[in-house]
Amino acid sequence: TMASVPAKVAGVEELVVCLAPGRDGKVHPAMLVAARECGVSEVYACGGAQAIAAMAYGSESIRRVDKIVGPGNPYSQFAKKEVFGVVDTDKIAGPSEILVIADESATPAFIAADLISQAEHSEDCSSILVTTSREIADATNVELERQAPTLPRAEVIRGSFAEFGAAFLVENLDAAVELTNRIAPEHAEVHTRDAFQLATRLRNVGGIFVGEWAPEALGDYVAGPNHILPTGGTARFSSAMGVSDFVKTSNLLAYSATALARLTETVVTLA
Repeated sequence: TMASVPAKVAGVEELVVCLAPGRDGKVHPAMLVAARECGVSEVYACGGAQAIAAMAYGSESIRRVDKIVGPGNPYSQFAKKEVFGVVDTDKIAGPSEILVIADESATPAFIAADLISQAEHSEDCSSILVTTSREIADATNVELERQAPTLPRAEVIRGSFAEFGAAFLVENLDAAVELTNRIAPEHAEVHTRDAFQLATRLRNVGGIFVGEWAPEALGDYVAGPNHILPTGGTARFSSAMGVSDFVKTSNLLAYSATALARLTETVVTLA
């Protein structure tokens, strides 16, 4: 859905989706209904790097495409990197990242829950707190110790925090903004008094969630405009997926004989 809607808005006429089947070889009916509702032209029961290769080069049963987009496991993401140039691709997406900016007014239980919401994805996800308050940092750590053991993916959460979790204590919110822009996270939440004002100063973030009532998990599932976001610091130079990803342009030139004559000497000199 996240990829097909902006493509449709941009005017893409043919949408092809590869969906990894279950062990029985079938695709979940809900996925097929979603594809139909989004105007998908073709659906193939195929996933992973092999689906990327089939779409890029074509196979006996899958026609080659012009552009491949969307998230996936590391194999499919690096497969997109391999076929770039044969087709266009969007970005190398993943692992997931969250960074929470908090001042002394923040709620530690909310911060902890939101950090966990990404840490539970996999052990290579990144969950970072940047705060001006040592009390908030300490209280958030207590909440993490309280909440994580109650969850079914507690071991994954612990592994994620051990490898890629961090809390940065900064002198002021200016430093918090500077650090966030250097890290360039996929998601940044702003839990501060003047959240909107601070959010406008974040330049290198895939998605910005303003205030403690806009948890990142909301964007994972229901809130737009899109949740296919840059990761791994690539928010420094790339954006969330949107309509512009499916728009291309052509240069158009037309000259009269008189206009060409005025430039002939310049062209000859440069040539």
